[in-house]
Amino acid sequence: MTVRREEFRVAPAVLREHLAAGEGYADIARRYAVGENAVRYRCRKLQLRELVNGRAPNEAALQMALAMSDVPLKRIARIFGVEVRTINRAARLYGLPTDERGRERLRDAR
Repeated sequence: MTVRREEFRVAPAVLREHLAAGEGYADIARRYAVGENAVRYRCRKLQLRELVNGRAPNEAALQMALAMSDVPLKRIARIFGVEVRTINRAARLYGLPTDERGRERLRDAR
């Protein structure tokens, strides 16, 4: 017989507030000391937004976004509707920098 963990229960309105504030599943999980998959499951069950590792932006759009060095990668990812790792992977594929100094050089080159 397997022991089942207690289900993560947070009011839908509270979860919507966290997601609207730009918090990811990992951030919410740390706040409530639960696993990230528990938060993801709860959001999916409530039909709230699901972050998917979607389609990466094209090179020109990503280069323009990364040139705005004052905008964090997390926010850029949200704008494109993907996760940060998708942005990092696409930047690596296109040879674009994601570090602060490299992004400043991109901005200055425009």
